[in-house]
Amino acid sequence: MPNLDVKIFNQKLKLSYEEDEKERILNAIDILNKSWNKFSHLSGKVSDLKIIILISLELQDSIEDYKDKLNLHKQNVELLKKEIEKKNIEFENSLETINKSNLEIDEKNKEILKIENILDEIHEDLLQIKTNILDSKNG
Repeated sequence: MPNLDVKIFNQKLKLSYEEDEKERILNAIDILNKSWNKFSHLSGKVSDLKIIILISLELQDSIEDYKDKLNLHKQNVELLKKEIEKKNIEFENSLETINKSNLEIDEKNKEILKIENILDEIHEDLLQIKTNILDSKNG
């Protein structure tokens, strides 16, 4: 495990870390030191422990804020999932309606074809009758 020499709250420390955690550790140290600098005006007026407690309270409050935001995002995601499910059901119902309509159209087209065939037969019969009438007049 590699070691890292750092300065936290004006104290030099040697930390061991996993290689893939180095950036997270450095970021956390940076946040702590910025918090320390924020309360540096209290240095000498109150103990370092009180400053660390203030920093801890501030960071805990930030964590709670992030938790609240995360919960809100989770709720929004859940609402969106429900809306998507609702829209999917509506879409499936629409598809079902379309499929039923397509079946009805196919049935109507078959009926139309039957009627057209009957009309063609009637037309042929009428032509034959016309031919027979003309033949009987002429003959």
